[in-house]
Amino acid sequence: MNVCAVILAAGSGKRMELDTNKVFIKFDDQSAVVRCLKTFEGTGLFSSIVVVCRPEEREIIRRKAARYLKGNTFIFCDGGAERQYSVENALEYVPEEADIIAVHDAARCFVTHKIIKDCVSSAIRFGSGVAGIGATDTIKRTQNGVVTETLKRDELICVQTPQVFRVDVLKKAYKKAVEDGFLGTDDASLVERLGETVHIVSGSVDNIKLTTQADVAEGEKIAEEQAKKASDIRIGNGFDMHAFAQDRKLILGGVDIPSEFGLDGHSDADVLVHAIMDALLGASRLGDIGKLFPPDDMRFKDISSIKLLKEVGDLLRKYGYKIVNIDSTVIMQAPKISSYSVKMIKNIAQALDMDEIYVNVKATTTEYLGALGRGEGAAAQAVCILQKR
Repeated sequence: MNVCAVILAAGSGKRMELDTNKVFIKFDDQSAVVRCLKTFEGTGLFSSIVVVCRPEEREIIRRKAARYLKGNTFIFCDGGAERQYSVENALEYVPEEADIIAVHDAARCFVTHKIIKDCVSSAIRFGSGVAGIGATDTIKRTQNGVVTETLKRDELICVQTPQVFRVDVLKKAYKKAVEDGFLGTDDASLVERLGETVHIVSGSVDNIKLTTQADVAEGEKIAEEQAKKASDIRIGNGFDMHAFAQDRKLILGGVDIPSEFGLDGHSDADVLVHAIMDALLGASRLGDIGKLFPPDDMRFKDISSIKLLKEVGDLLRKYGYKIVNIDSTVIMQAPKISSYSVKMIKNIAQALDMDEIYVNVKATTTEYLGALGRGEGAAAQAVCILQKR
């Protein structure tokens, strides 16, 4: 089965009195649209994902996807004035080989893998799978402020997304709606008009849609709880050592330190940054410096290690890692570098897009013992803690 997702991200923040699209609201340092796309990508079910957005926000979402996601090729299309028109536009971009379409609102950014998989499974089996939860309040029908009927609560469902259907059924439903001039509030209502059976799949009370400021407050609580359940703490350690050499600059933590000698290496030989990269890559099990930046690759000849550190930080974000903290130590007899540590910390924090208070740089000597004590080179060691979402 070839499954395609349609993610609707062309909304606004008008009801929240925001001057930006609500899908850019951040929860646990990630915007709603990124959280949504990561969850869909993480299911491993989708061969293609169509993102519906405003033309002026396409590049913003594209950059966010490139930074935080593992590499899915997303198809972008423009949104419409109404949700239904946005889906109509998206249907034109769904690959011909698709058998199943899952439509989801990016504003429901707390959807889980289980809900998505259950809806897709239902659609494969029965032709449809729509997330929903039972009503908990008593609901009454009214007219002119007067109750005309009390509806049976056990027969009522609060519908959510994703709403998943066979491609032929959903396309037929949208074509019929256009012919009849019908405007529905969700995909299921259009399919129902065809006389097709719509199957309900258990959703979640946490699968809220961001509509008001109260939803944002609730979303922050949900994000915190999800992080607690899904987080995975990793600890890494790194070590590097370089010999001194003439006609080389001494670069540590991205700072050019006045010295008679520099460190020998293929790049700028920033031993401190190399140890930090080693710790980060070790904790995340994403290889090592030599694998990512081979010493025989001329692209990295004399390159700033701070630039390489930024690449490592981008890689960690793409795989869902958050850097909790970094502690490092430079081991060198001379020169003294303690006065440069503040600038080193700033450079490291900026490269990794993290707060400086979570980065530490120390220095020590070997009391004239060994090769380092004899002034033959410098070494550094680092430890880090990562949290995997």
